[in-house]
Amino acid sequence: MICNYETCCCENSKKNDCACMKGIMVLVGIIGGIIFAAISALLFVNSLISAPSLILWTALVSALVYLFTIIAASVYAQDKPKTIHCIKCNIAGIFIGIFGTIFSGVIGIATTLTVGEIFPVVILTLTAFFFAYMIISALFLVKCIVD
Repeated sequence: MICNYETCCCENSKKNDCACMKGIMVLVGIIGGIIFAAISALLFVNSLISAPSLILWTALVSALVYLFTIIAASVYAQDKPKTIHCIKCNIAGIFIGIFGTIFSGVIGIATTLTVGEIFPVVILTLTAFFFAYMIISALFLVKCIVD
């Protein structure tokens, strides 16, 4: 049985994750994050990314803007139960992506990003992974709200 917000299957089950699709979001987020991180690492190692600091700043600012947007949406949607339900379903993935992007981005900005070293490659790869995970969780949130 396919559950949606109006006819929720949670009434008959003991779990509160009715139609959240958490498992699919995590799977798609991890696979998409790994693919995006691998591509960005290959581009960085082959010196095809000319300004890695600019990319880290962009990811960091995007994560901060998205964090404040989620907080504002939670406050604004107090009288909209479907939006609150969608935020509750996707909040773990959203915060993992946001805080992972923020922490790895700050570490990457604080270090010198040279191509010949391992640490900058790892930091840029982690930032790319968490950034992709954040974007995918945002898409799942939008999908939940639109449905």
